[in-house]
Amino acid sequence: MASYSVFLIRKVLAIFLTFIAAVTFVFIMVRLVGDPFGTLVLEDPRITPEQIEKIKAVYGLDKPLHEQYIDFILNTFRGEFGYSLHYQRPVMDVIMERLPWTLLLLLPAIIISTILSIYTGMKTAWKHGTRYDVVVTSTALFIRSTPHFWLALLFLMFFGYYLGLFPLAGSVTPAKEFPSVLDYLADVAWHAALPITVLVIREIGMYMLYMRNAMVEVMGQDFVWMAKLKGLAERTVMYRHAARVAILPMVTVTALRFGFMINGAILTETVFSYPGMGRLIFDAIMNDDYFLVQGAFIIMTVTVLLANLVADLLYGILDPRVRVT
Repeated sequence: MASYSVFLIRKVLAIFLTFIAAVTFVFIMVRLVGDPFGTLVLEDPRITPEQIEKIKAVYGLDKPLHEQYIDFILNTFRGEFGYSLHYQRPVMDVIMERLPWTLLLLLPAIIISTILSIYTGMKTAWKHGTRYDVVVTSTALFIRSTPHFWLALLFLMFFGYYLGLFPLAGSVTPAKEFPSVLDYLADVAWHAALPITVLVIREIGMYMLYMRNAMVEVMGQDFVWMAKLKGLAERTVMYRHAARVAILPMVTVTALRFGFMINGAILTETVFSYPGMGRLIFDAIMNDDYFLVQGAFIIMTVTVLLANLVADLLYGILDPRVRVT
């Protein structure tokens, strides 16, 4: 128990330091983009340089860079990310409206793709070297090399435009009155079906290969051969012996997928005009919404770091050997 406590403290400290580094990176990168109020004169010639300086003072951008950084760190820990220049509302309010929609896509996509990736990877590894292995692995490699937006455009064009089975945009049918909550949820699920499917297919193509390679490596170990020599059923050897060891790296990989899937969500949500965090970040960048970009990236960073912390803690429980490393 004492070793796990030390392991827990180390992981929490590492996550905290990573968070500070990520926040610092966001602070620097956003300011390298340029002055968010620099285009005001071009948009409205009546605005004078003195007025622009007053606007900067309201947002604290007239201070020296080190003072801006200290304010930024303190405000981040208070959950205050400023005021959206485009939406004219607090950044946190805008983010809290969009974040649930992204989680509605990411959580089912991660759960479904993880289950299918693990099963397909185990099955493919067990049939290592056969035609089944070649076909499935080649298909997975092809899907892995496919950009999110290209796959999303194909699904949108075929299932949305030509077949008309799914809506072309949005998260819910606009101006529609729903007689019950179930009807509303059904409409939400109808709109989310295609984006989730795109994310699931793209993720299976990538992470099935991780499980397959881990399974192939485990199958060559002595305890698997011993289980086979004992005459145990193939299903028992595959699931109860080989898979239980091979699945351990997938715990960490699943957590890391939050970060990679957010990148995919930005492109997927943009193609489907889905009102999630991915589309919000895209719009914020296009509109030079300085403070919204900062806040959105920080929230995404927190989500990814928490997912990784949970994965590390689970890994420490499942494999005690990592506690002493």
